[in-house]
Amino acid sequence: MPRNRAFPCIRSSERGFSLIEAMVALAIFAIGSLGILSLFLGSFSSSAENQNLTSGYEIAQSAIGVLRANGSNALAMNGATVTPSGASNVALAPVASVMSAYGMAPQAQVSLTVSSLLGSQQCPCSATVSVSWGGGAQTYQSQTVVGY
Repeated sequence: MPRNRAFPCIRSSERGFSLIEAMVALAIFAIGSLGILSLFLGSFSSSAENQNLTSGYEIAQSAIGVLRANGSNALAMNGATVTPSGASNVALAPVASVMSAYGMAPQAQVSLTVSSLLGSQQCPCSATVSVSWGGGAQTYQSQTVVGY
């Protein structure tokens, strides 16, 4: 009886071997896919954190702008705080608006520390602006000289 050359005879020891190969390939693919998925999830988390840092930077710059606009009266804003719902000093109300525009959570807060560089109650002053969010777990801080 002539043999069909297109379908050679499979030995009994090789039966089912292609099924095992397919299962191993599928397992390797699944493990690789999980690795790629974890990279994507990590990048989304980093993206959200970077968004918050950018917002913190913009809010701090807004507060520094208010301090600089007040010139030698900046020392009067020492200890002032700002939340998205309002400010402890009326001059800082625009900073609250910026916080709301960036969608900062209600517990987010801006704290100002202003101290004289001359050791008196006059400027030039060193100003530190701290923006905290996430229950204080994340903070952006900026320092500058104002009122000169």
